[in-house]
Parts: sequence; C-alpha cells; structure tokens
Amino acid sequence: MKKQNITLSLALAAVFSSSVAFAEAEVTGKIVHESAAFTQSGIGIGGATTVTQTADSHGQDLFKIATHAKVFIDGDATDSATYHVEINAFKDLESDAVFDSNESYTQNDLLREAYVDTETNGISIRAGKQQVVWGTADGMKLLDTINPTDFSEMAQNQMEDSRIPVWMINAETDDASGGNWQLVLSEAKSNKIAGMGTASAAATSHTNGDSGHSFIMKGADTLTGKVHGFMNMAPALGKVATFFASGGQGLASITTRASNGLTGMQNLTAAYGDDTVAEFVGDYALNKDLGAAATAVAGSYSDFRSLCGNGQDATLCDAYGLDQIAELSTQGGNQDVTNLIDANTSGVENSVAGWNTGTESNSLFEYMDQATFGTFAAFVNMNSKYVVEDPSGMNTGLRYKGSTQSGLNYSLNYLDRDDAMPYVDVSFQNTSGAKLYMGQSTTNNTVTLYNDAAKTDAHYVNDDGVATMVMTEKHAKIKSFGGSFDTAVETGAVGPIVLRGEFIYDKDVMTPIVDKAKLRIGHAVDALSNKKGDRFSYVLGVDITRLTNMMVSVQFIQIRNLDYVDTTTTIDATQSGITTVTGARYTADPSAMHMTNGLQKAEENKEFISVFLSKPFGASGEHRWNNIVMFEENGGLWNRLDAEYSINDDTQAIVEYNKYWGDENTQFGQLAKSSNVQVGVKYSF
Repeated sequence: MKKQNITLSLALAAVFSSSVAFAEAEVTGKIVHESAAFTQSGIGIGGATTVTQTADSHGQDLFKIATHAKVFIDGDATDSATYHVEINAFKDLESDAVFDSNESYTQNDLLREAYVDTETNGISIRAGKQQVVWGTADGMKLLDTINPTDFSEMAQNQMEDSRIPVWMINAETDDASGGNWQLVLSEAKSNKIAGMGTASAAATSHTNGDSGHSFIMKGADTLTGKVHGFMNMAPALGKVATFFASGGQGLASITTRASNGLTGMQNLTAAYGDDTVAEFVGDYALNKDLGAAATAVAGSYSDFRSLCGNGQDATLCDAYGLDQIAELSTQGGNQDVTNLIDANTSGVENSVAGWNTGTESNSLFEYMDQATFGTFAAFVNMNSKYVVEDPSGMNTGLRYKGSTQSGLNYSLNYLDRDDAMPYVDVSFQNTSGAKLYMGQSTTNNTVTLYNDAAKTDAHYVNDDGVATMVMTEKHAKIKSFGGSFDTAVETGAVGPIVLRGEFIYDKDVMTPIVDKAKLRIGHAVDALSNKKGDRFSYVLGVDITRLTNMMVSVQFIQIRNLDYVDTTTTIDATQSGITTVTGARYTADPSAMHMTNGLQKAEENKEFISVFLSKPFGASGEHRWNNIVMFEENGGLWNRLDAEYSINDDTQAIVEYNKYWGDENTQFGQLAKSSNVQVGVKYSF
C-alpha cells in the first residue's frame, strides 16, 4: 500500500474507532423499482457475436428489472459529531443483465455512504465514504471530478446516483472576508465503463465480461469486443498465422532457428519482395493449394482485393480465400467470430464491394494490407490478455469560493489526481511474463518481436513460448486547474437571468493515437499508442424562468485538445521493389473509434449544446417533469424526458424516456438501438 493510502486509512480509522458511540439512530429509507425496455429492435454495440452480426438482435423487450432498497441511518456519534450511513441493496432480475447485483465502487455499491461530521477550531470536517460536488453543469461533468462516475448507463442516471462515493477527508473553513476554503484528500478510483475494467487470463479469446450490455460504446468495443475487439482478434490472428506457417500445406515450421534466419513465412518475404499476406491469399484462391502458391513465380500473384473487390468471381473468396483461412475453425480456428476479414456489405457475405483499404477499411486484414509473411512469423499461436491497473494513490483537491460586492460568485479549484478515465497500453510478453520488444526491418518492413530492448535477440516460439499481446488499462497522473462563476442579471423582458460558467485545464492527460502506416505493416505497439497532452474544457450557461416556474437552461460546451495530432507517417523501405508505406497518424475518438469506421479521428475542439427544462405541475406543484436534450457536434443527439408523479406523501410514480439518434459514429448516435423507456415506483419511509 502506498504511503498516501496508509495516511488516509489511519485517519479514517481514527474517526470510526470503537470509542465512537453510535446512539439514537434515526432510520429512514426508500425503495425504488424500475423496469426498462428498448424502444427499437436491433443490435447494441457490444451485442454482436459473429461477423455477420445476426445472433444477438434484440426486440422491444425488457433489459432491466431493477430494485434499489436504500436505508439511511443518521444520529449523534458524540456530543460534537454526527454520523450518516447509506446502505444500498440492489438486484436486477433481468436474466440478460450484466451488473445484476451489488458491486463495489459502482452506483450499486452496497455501502454507498458512511461518514462522520464534526467541527474543531472553526474547521468543519467530514470523514468517510462520501460525495463532494464542485461542478453543476447539466448532463456532463467538468469540475465535478473528485468522485469517479458510473457510466454503465451512459448519462441516463441522475448525477447523485451515477457519482461513485469514495473514502475521503473533507475539511472546510471560512476566512475573515467571507470566503470559503475546502481541502479534500480522497482515494483514487476509476470510472465504471461498460466493456472495460475487467481483467482476463492469458489465452482468453472471444470473451467479454460485459458482452451484451446495452451501453458498451464503440471505443470500448474496439478494445474488448467479441467481434471487433483487438483483445479477441489477436488470438484469432495467431491461429491464422499458424496456418500460414505450417497448416499442412507445404510451408515449413517457423519455430526453429536456421543459419539464414527463420524458415517458412519469413523466407517467403525475402524471396518474393513486397508480396503481402493479402496477395499471397489471392494466389491460394486461384491455385486452391497453398504449397503451389508458395512456388509461384514472383510477380504472378493476383491481389485478393482484385478477386473480391472489383467485380470478379467473389465466390473464390468464400470457397478458397481469406474468409476460409481467417474465419473457419477448420482453417484459422476463428470460429466465425472476430473481424479479421469481413468481406460483407449490408450483411451479405463476400459482396464484391466488401474488401477495402485506407479510409474504407473495416476489418483487421484490410488495415494490415502491407504486413509481410515475416511479420506473421511473430504472431504464431499468439495469445492475449487484458490487465487492469486500478488507481492506488491519493487525490488532493483545494478550492476557494468567494463573492464580489457586485454579486458575482466564483470559485478557484485545484486537483492533483489519478485520472478516473482509463487509457489502454499495448505491449507484448512471453509465456514467462518477460517483456518482448517490437521492432521493424528497414529493408522489407517485416515486424519482429525481440527478447531484448536493443532488439538484437529475435524471439522464437520454441525458445520462450508463444507471444502474448497485453492490453493494460492504466490511469494517468494529472493536474487540473479550474474555476466557476455565476451571477444574476435583472432584465425587464424576461426577468432575472443567471449567467454561469465552468472551466478546467487538465495537464498530462493521456489520449489515444492511431498510426495507420504502422498498423498496415502490423506494428501493433506503435499503431495503437497514447500521447500525454493538455486539455481545456469549458461550459457557458444561461438560466431563466418562464411560463409559470419553468426553468430553462441553455449550455454551450467545448472540449479543446491542446496537443491534437493530425499528420502522416511514411515508412520508406530501402530494398528495391518494396513499396513505401504511408498512413495517417492522428488523435482518435475514444468513445466512437471502431473497426467499422476507420478507427475514427477525434475532433480537435469537440462541441455540445444542451437545453434543459424543468417544471412543476399539479394543483400545488407536487409533481415535476424534466427534459434535457443534448446536441453533439457531427450529428449525435440524446434526449431524456423524466417525470415524477406523487401518488401520496410517501409514494411516487416515475417514468423516463431516453432517445439516442443521429450519426452512428458519434457518442450519442451509436446508441440508437439502446433507446429505452423506463417506468417505476418510489416508496419512502
């Protein structure tokens, strides 16, 4: 345990020591039940189990039958201290639910809050498991980053419900000028994101603990998804590489050393110059015999793209070509699952328009169109695993709140923290867990795994076992500087107007970088990397009251990447006849990048506009409805309408409708098939 966590734990233990007498408890609570159903039929992002994506189509059926039983216990701990405990029992009876019961450090944590309030020498102290709210923006978080967030239902839940309480010490004091100082020491924890946060064992393939979850985003699916996830495509690629290596078709084993280097595929690269796997498979399709293709005269190859993409006999692709090698269990061992090659258009196998490269690539072999046979030698029988490194440090926050004589309220905020939003690092190791180093040849762009950092000792399967691609979920250490303001302005036309804003400057945030030139030659480590940089985000809002107590709030939100990448990589091989490889290198969109959209580039400055309405209704305003609609740059939209109807003083009926639509490659538009309606009841006691 780190020193910071020891200090925080000792302080909290002192507060909750046995000397504290918990007496005269007041127990209250509420029971909330919600049932939710899809409003559209279709397939969620993480639902597909085959390349043709027909297995997990859902109808307009239930996806949640959930009940929360919340118990609040309050009382006096001592003459000068009070305590509060919230216990949150949760169960989801829907059989397809992934998060179907209590889970620590989610919105369904059994012990949601437990803290003691006391005051000493003019300092108010709250110690224990709690929430601290700094930001108040509608629909998203900027300053509100002390607590991590549970995004397992996107942004559908109210902020107080999706916020994850953590153990912390929260101290506040007022100064002589009327300002307020707040110091927060809190444990660092990760956001909860569907499709991420779950470790796997080595050699695990075609599995995803959250598979079928309604709110897996494309970015997470690119990492761990059954069909499009790199974690699951890696072992499938290893099986195809093994087929190329031996496969009973006349190629020699590559697992032995030879004086002239590797035999088998690597020698094919040397013999036939720039011939790539795609071109070789084209020969296999024509000759119906891999051995015959291996002895063909250099230059006589028919490109697989010509066979499948330019109107020729596309049945060759299905009968003898890459589909058979990369998809069927009898050849590549891929069980028709992962998207190594998807020669489909509109769900039709092997359409003549199915094979594309460049900006139209939508399967791994299309992205790796310049990978040599020697490169595939490194991937024989490759495994994969997903590793999760939870944050383990202590976050430190400091805020000052003040007001001016003119009525402007403001705050200045500082956070030194582990970023709750994870990033994923790609690396390789042997079966003993030792790191392998990836490098490329300057003569024919063959990518090789090495045992040493100097890249002099090539890794061989028979020496150290097969390679394992390791995807490690990490959290960057970042610093955040922010602030907020709000003020009221009286107008004759619309009455009082509240002007407000928040801003935050995040330093050393990790963002995903895609290098398509490196991906084309199979250099996975450089192709999928992360870059440290800075980000500036802000929200400007206007609040007014119209039409008998209806609050209207409009916001403009911009997230600016100050270290945005948008360039081109050129790999210039020196051997005669070798094609120079080029490709875009750019900052990728972490929420929407996907195999099916060219690993989408992020916006340098991403913008949102939101409109929030809230109005009481009923004879005495005992009921209320709320509606927020958020417009995302590039055409994504989300609308949440919710209402609470008071049946009596203790019982309320609740209804909520969430609709996602727009461009399918946006944060909101990709969730169109997860649009839903929820109904429920809340009973307080």
